[in-house]
Amino acid sequence: MNNYLDAKYLKSFSKNELIRLFIKQEEIHAERINQLELTIQSLQLQVQSLQAKIQSISKDSSNSSKPPSSDLNKPQRNQSLREKSQRKSGGQNGHNGNTREQTDSPDKIVVCRPNVCNGCGKDISKIEGAVNSKRQEADIPPIKLEVTEYQQHSVICPCCKQTNLGQYPDHIAAPMQLGSNIKSFIVYLNIKHKIPYERLTQMFTDMLNVQISEGCIETTLETFKIKCLPFYGQVLSIIKSRLCNWTGSDETGIHVNGKKWWLWVWQNVLGTYYAASNSRGIQVVYDYFGKSYWGVLIHDCWSAQLNTLAKLGHQLCHPHLIRDLNYLLEAYKNQWCYQMKRLLLRSEKARDIIWAEGFKGNIRNQVIAAYRQELAVLLDQPLSTKKEIATIQKRFRKHRDKILYFMNFKDLPFHNNFSEQAIRNAKIHKKISGGFRSAAGAERHAVILSVMETCRKQKLNILDSLKQIYLGSFQFRVPE
Repeated sequence: MNNYLDAKYLKSFSKNELIRLFIKQEEIHAERINQLELTIQSLQLQVQSLQAKIQSISKDSSNSSKPPSSDLNKPQRNQSLREKSQRKSGGQNGHNGNTREQTDSPDKIVVCRPNVCNGCGKDISKIEGAVNSKRQEADIPPIKLEVTEYQQHSVICPCCKQTNLGQYPDHIAAPMQLGSNIKSFIVYLNIKHKIPYERLTQMFTDMLNVQISEGCIETTLETFKIKCLPFYGQVLSIIKSRLCNWTGSDETGIHVNGKKWWLWVWQNVLGTYYAASNSRGIQVVYDYFGKSYWGVLIHDCWSAQLNTLAKLGHQLCHPHLIRDLNYLLEAYKNQWCYQMKRLLLRSEKARDIIWAEGFKGNIRNQVIAAYRQELAVLLDQPLSTKKEIATIQKRFRKHRDKILYFMNFKDLPFHNNFSEQAIRNAKIHKKISGGFRSAAGAERHAVILSVMETCRKQKLNILDSLKQIYLGSFQFRVPE
């Protein structure tokens, strides 16, 4: 090209030859420009494709510990951790269906009998018939407020002329007040179903034609909180008893008077214990759960739970680990992540087999040792050059004794799902009622909810239990 610009070289060409030469040069430039434009378009498409791929594998609740609320703006559905089954959804072939059973003691019987013969038209209304079949309908009777009047009588003793007054029941303290059933219903709807004050007042007006104020609701809740406090401490004793060798723990953010707080939970099959605090640190564990626990603590690897002294050991939640592995599998197609995920899933199925009735203990120990060895081989592999993969490899190495620990027990969960279900109460409350107006309200909610959820786990009717708490006749089934 420089030759074309050389003056001496150009003088050797005629005018027509120079024109043809420059035209050819322009054609070469135009072709090269077209090629560059095509290359730019191709690269732009690749960039868009890579950006879409990065967006598709960004962290959400399906592949990380992020809450589902962070997925609201994502178009795709959450990915389930459940492995795909060959079976169709719904009831399987041979499955016995369930229908509502009839009661042997109906409150009312309506006789459906013929009065006229369908054949000859004769009157048969006075002829005794027999029950051919029966159907039942369950319904709610008309809701009507029942008012009970307590009359204090005075009696004059004929001997000493002393006037003696009858005593009102302890719970009757005002000329006109709401009864224990209504108050228990208020607490049940507000604490369990998160119905806010304004909607509660409207419900009672519509359903019972009873006017209640927000101040009345507040007073009722505070009364129940005071009456529940003795049982609140019992809930923790029940959970930490030796009738269950594990406890699951979790925490989630809540709003209290516009500030960030946390709702904590410790639970197992015996009970559920909540605590509201403005801290997410280990001191909350010390203040509520205590500094030492004799059993196994199941959690999601949060530092406060990791630092809780559990004498039998710790178990990390498998679904949380698998979600982190899923993200790395989607992003990098990493073999180590795939092998670790398969190991976790296989160990969960193996535990059920090795603890089945009739399985020999020595073979069980060999199976557990084989899984531990497989885990050790994976953890001893060199760290990945990818920072995110290396980070999770280091976490697995650091907590290797907490990954397959559940295999040593017949009934120790490998997940923390029960704690997540329990802590879900906070998110339901946030969606329906928003935050708490005060710290006292949040702490009161934790106290009453702990008692109610423990009643549910003990197969106690919650409304009846609340009524007994109010009347002072309630007792937990406290394990010894």
